[in-house]
Amino acid sequence: MKAIFLSVMLTFMLVSCTTSTSVNKEFESAISYGEIIELNQYSSEVEKQLFVRLYQSPIYKEGCFQETHGICKYRYFLSVSTFDEYPETNIFNLNEVGEITAIEWQDSGDIDTATIDLTMEKYTKMATQNNPNLVDKPIVVRVTLTPKSMQEETHRKD
Repeated sequence: MKAIFLSVMLTFMLVSCTTSTSVNKEFESAISYGEIIELNQYSSEVEKQLFVRLYQSPIYKEGCFQETHGICKYRYFLSVSTFDEYPETNIFNLNEVGEITAIEWQDSGDIDTATIDLTMEKYTKMATQNNPNLVDKPIVVRVTLTPKSMQEETHRKD
């Protein structure tokens, strides 16, 4: 019984370490090679409850360019922090990949909550210019952030 319990625990630990290492590597790539965008500068009419940064990391494994190489899509991470003396912080992985083309804050009204609409294309602008066969349909990803959680809703843009 103890052997079964220990083997199950060891399996869970290995899976969680592998996942954690993978996310850490991807985030490390975003910080090292990507772009960092402070989202609080957008939508100045909306009062910001949190400090939010967007980390953009290129995905190199895609092959959508014709006869050349380029970035087809980006992976994104969001860091969030409260404005307290001892701020709560967290980092979240955005599920959708592509290229963000517009950012708009929404008035959430809740304490320590940020709601942001991110308009995304499936492929980068450079990829669609290079390869006319790529079909790009924009989506809006509504992200609701707190220092402890992130909710992501995806809607097709009309």
